Order: sequence, then C-alpha cells, then structure tokens
Amino acid sequence: MLSRRDFLKYAGISGAAAILPWKLAVQEAMAQYGVNSQALRKFLDPIRGLGPTGIPIMTPDNGGVPMNFTTPYGSWSAVHYTIAIRQFRDQLHSQLPATGTRLWGFGQAGAFVPQHLGGIIAAQRNVPVQITFRNNLPNQNIIPVDRTIPGANQGQNRTAVHLHGGLVPWISDGGPFDWWRPNGTHGLSFLNNVVLNPTAALNEAEYYYPNNQSARFLWYHDHAFGITRTNAYAGIASAYVIDDPAAEAALFPTGDLQALNLRDTYYLVFQDKIFLPAAIPANYPVTSAVQGDLFYAYIYDTALFGPPGVPSFPPPAVPRTPLPVPSVVPEFFGDTMLVNGTAYPTLTVEARPYRFRLLNACNSRFLNPMLVATRGTTFPNNAEPNAAVRGPSFLQIGTESGYLPQAVRVNRRAFARLRLLLAPAERADVLVDFTGLAGQQFILFNNAPGPFPGGNPIFDYYPGNLSTPISTPGFGPNTRTLLKVRVVAPTVNVTMPTVAALNAVLPAAMEPPLVNQVPGVPTNAPVGVTVRQLTLNEGFDDYGRLGQFLGTNVPTNPGFFGREYLDPATEVVNAGAIEVWEIANLTLDAHPIHFHLVNVQILWRRPFNVLAYNGTPAYTGPRVAPDNNELGFKETVRMNPGEVTAVIMKFDLPVVPFTVPPSPRTGGNEYVWHCHILEHEEHDMMRPIVVV
Repeated sequence: MLSRRDFLKYAGISGAAAILPWKLAVQEAMAQYGVNSQALRKFLDPIRGLGPTGIPIMTPDNGGVPMNFTTPYGSWSAVHYTIAIRQFRDQLHSQLPATGTRLWGFGQAGAFVPQHLGGIIAAQRNVPVQITFRNNLPNQNIIPVDRTIPGANQGQNRTAVHLHGGLVPWISDGGPFDWWRPNGTHGLSFLNNVVLNPTAALNEAEYYYPNNQSARFLWYHDHAFGITRTNAYAGIASAYVIDDPAAEAALFPTGDLQALNLRDTYYLVFQDKIFLPAAIPANYPVTSAVQGDLFYAYIYDTALFGPPGVPSFPPPAVPRTPLPVPSVVPEFFGDTMLVNGTAYPTLTVEARPYRFRLLNACNSRFLNPMLVATRGTTFPNNAEPNAAVRGPSFLQIGTESGYLPQAVRVNRRAFARLRLLLAPAERADVLVDFTGLAGQQFILFNNAPGPFPGGNPIFDYYPGNLSTPISTPGFGPNTRTLLKVRVVAPTVNVTMPTVAALNAVLPAAMEPPLVNQVPGVPTNAPVGVTVRQLTLNEGFDDYGRLGQFLGTNVPTNPGFFGREYLDPATEVVNAGAIEVWEIANLTLDAHPIHFHLVNVQILWRRPFNVLAYNGTPAYTGPRVAPDNNELGFKETVRMNPGEVTAVIMKFDLPVVPFTVPPSPRTGGNEYVWHCHILEHEEHDMMRPIVVV
C-alpha cells in the first residue's frame, strides 16, 4: 500500500494545499453516479411510528415467557425470538411505484406485512434475549456487489447479525467471519449453533444477548465480511432498545417521556438513498431491477486512480489494472432522506414536551439535525426551511452508550458550537418542548456537509445549489430537509423536566465511569495504564483505488502506517485490562470509529502536524476536552482530521451462563474496531480486537 504522504513526497509536493486538491478531486469524481431519484414531493406522507400501523415491534416466542436451553456448554433461560432475514417490497413514498421498493430486512411471520426497518426489539435490562435468525435470502443481492474486495467473493446472500453497542459474547457479536448462508455454509468464526443450538436448521443461526447494560438505544444490522455496506444499504438493520424501568421511573416519575411510552417518545432512524428512475442504466448489474428500486454506485471513476506501483501525481487517467464492474467506491451519498423508512415524512405532535431518540443509519453521511421554521404556509414554501429562524432547541440526555452525566442544550442556533452532530451509527437521546407552539410548523433541517467536515456541494441537494440543480422547491432530491413537524393543540398535560431535576438523577442511570470528567477540561490517563499509539490512514489497493486503513504507529511501508483487516492482530488485550488508545487521524475525513465489546470515554483531542508524522505526533496545540454531549461513555467516536483522539476503555467480557470457546480463527475472544462509514470499513478500515 502506498500512502498519500508518499504520493506527495515522490511528486515533490508538500503541505496541506497539495493534499486538498487531491481530496477534492476524489469528491468530485465520486458524484458521477449518473442516476438521481425522481422528484418526490416532500412532506406528503405521514411518518411511520412503532406498532401494528407502522414499523413492527418483534413479538417474542412463548408469549414472552423465558424458555430453557441446555447444550454441552451449559444450561440457561432467555426470552426467545424467531426472526427471518428475507427479501420483500415496501413503498417508501406514495409517489414511488405502488409495487414498492425491493428490500432485504428482518421480519416475523404472522400479522405484520414486511416493513423496512421492521423488527424493533424491546428488551429489558438484565433479562437475556436469545434469537434464532433464519437466512431466507435469495442467491443474488439487490445491490451491486464488488467481489474483488476482501471477503466479498463467498456468496451474495451471506449475513451476520451484529448487535451494535451490545455487551455480548464473541460468538454472538456478529463479526465479519460470523456469516452464514441459507445452505448452511458459514464463516471461519461461526460457532453460534455449536454453543447455543446444536439442532439448528441449515439456514439458522443462534445469538444470545445478556442485556446487562444500562438503558440505551442500540441497533442490530448486518456485518458479513465484504458485503456489510451493501447488505445494510439493502435494509438489513433495525432498532434494539434496552429498557431500565427503575432508571426511567427516576428520570420521568409520571411515566411521560419514558423510553417505551410511544405516546411521548419517537424513535427516528435516518438514511439516505437513491431510487432508480424509469430509465435504468443499461449496465446496472442487478437482475430484474425496476423503477423505484434502490440504486447504489457501482463504477469507480478512472480519475481516482492512485499508484499501486510507481507513484505519480496527479493520478494516471487510466487504470493500471482493469477494474471490475461493479467496483467499490470510496464513499456513497444518497440524494433522498428517509426517516423511519419514509422519504420526507410529516410528524404531527401536540404542543407539549416529547422525547426523540435519533439514529444515523446512513452509510457515509453525517447529520446535524435542528428544528427551523418553514419559509411560508403554502406549498412549495411550506416545504422549504428558513434556517435563520430557529424552532425549539434540543436538551440532550443520552448518547449511544446510555445516559449522559448531565443534560446538555445543543443546537441553540443554526451555527451553534455545540451541535447535535451525528456521524453514521451515532445515536442521541433528546427532549424537545413544543409547549405554546400550536399551529406552527417546523422542518428538521440538516446542514452537515458530506463528506465531513470538508464537504462538497455536489452531495448537498437543496434548491438554489448550482451543483445540484435538479433539486427544486417543494420536491426532492434533497438532503437538507429530513421531516416536517406539525404542532397541534395538546390533549394531555405533560411537564418538561427541569435540567436540575434531570442532573440529580442522570449519573445514577449510567454505567460507572472509568475516569471522572469535568466539562470543558481534558482528562489525563490514569498512571500505569497501557497506552497504545494507533493511526487512521488512506492509501491505495492493488487496483489503484483509494482505500482507508487502521494501523499502529509502526510503518508497514515507508511513510505508511495502515494495515489490512486480514493482517495479523496487533490489538491483543487481556480480559479485564484498562487501556488508553491515542489514535492519530492522518486523513482529511472525520471517521466515526466504532468499538465492538467496549464502551469508551473520550479523554481529549489534540491537533498535530500530519505531514510531519513519523510514528510520534508533533503537536501543534493543546489538548481539548470532548464536547459536553460526548461526556460519559461512547462506542462510536468522531475522530477529526489532523487530531489525535485519546479514549480509555476496559475490556470486560460479558458474564454468561455457558462456556464460551475461543475463536478458531484468532485463538481468543474475537471482536473488531472499525470506521462506521461503511465504505471505509470494508475497504479496508477495520482491524481485529482479540481479548485473551
């Protein structure tokens, strides 16, 4: 692999100004998809809630009574579910074809018609859940699959279920090598059935989730080696909520705003998609794709070639090696925003407080959601935001790892310093008060650039953007307007809790911290704790395609520190150990780094000279504390370009009532850490964590 620093060194170019044109060229070329969604009218359809008339909530087997299990590895009981992973069609906007968009996803037999994002699981703290997943997928994926990247040449209907944020035994983590197919073939690390269900059918895989974590909003999604980005984009994802009744009762004593009170709490899942138009590209490599089905980029632009052999700058105009079609792309950005599986929906609320629990389930797009006024009262102006006039702000009480130690006001203004910034896979738990606003309308507006933080206008769809002229007032494509909120008169009395009341209870509702954090103050690592120096890198693969890599501070090639996922494990840790990882971002992108097994606390961030990096950062400024809404635990951490981000974590393994054998692939408890920009993760920004 050749690094960008080598690229510049060999070309006789230095400094950030030399890097920037290359990155912008990458972004420009990435937009040449040649396909855009049709002009769907915004805010025509209501949002899908949870339950029989919206997104289904999974029904446990045996009426929810825990079932008993015995295998050679132990005896235990758990609430059991049986869930299928299958193909279906669902209409995601009333102006899309009535036959629906072809999707893959979770579902159950019975009364519920398959729905996108269907299968939300409501679990309870310290009550284990066990699931039999049935892989009923057809042989061909509904998304173009590049078989040249690692792991992708082993079948298109493989799947592995990862409980994102779950403290689970490694056999149930759903890591990349945990995949299985309907015919029973499986990955090297697939021991699910051996331990949990030796009589499982060929197409079944058994997973066990202890749920011994504080209350939080998790999600579960595909993680199969080489096809995670396509399977997740196809729809294999849904929400998983761990409820803690005691903590909820302490925070919201009247029952209002509790996590499972669906009258007052809304779960909002954001995705960006592109829908195939009537004129489908002649060479689109998905059999039987029709108008309204999902489009995903499948051609790598020849302007993006780097040097797999002899370096050159700018990149050669033609590839050094013939490229496959379909080919992986560096990042993917859709032009149409979905919330809960509907494009540009409308949410009707009463003039009282509500709780929003938000999930960014996009492949690559960051979000900065805020409520703003509309430009008018009649169409199309009432479908366009007036970002200068703010709606109610958000009071954030939690992240993806549970509750914050204190409530934090975010996005007070359109360009507030403390933002509700959600990278892919991040979640936020917020309160918003619509009291006194009956009769008004607001738009949940997003102004985060893509790619983040530098951005490029070609991925920012909104009227008036000369780079996206197909976006017109009142219609999509549009990536700035997420949903409309209509406020009506209240029918019940709900009181917004005070910040003081929340702050008195929040610390007891979260996991005990590893270090005590003071808002606005960087935290030092405890004395004697192991500190690892790690890196985020960009380079090129054997075809000359741009790729991203994790690595240590030891170069693998001159000037390049990245390692491939299949390289020998370097993050091998002892069970129960506490470690600090100082991770230097040598790229121009912000990367949401997700840690399996562990939650982390951010200690500090610090700028450094990227071009001078030789394994030891040359710092250019002081340490900076995490944002106030990043205090407490996280499991997906935004790592900014040109900064070292220090995190602390404890590698406790979950306590389970059965023996967990070691991984036949790694010899230990097998987990991973990776970027949750899914195109980065699979090409090849993922590395093993082996706990021994």
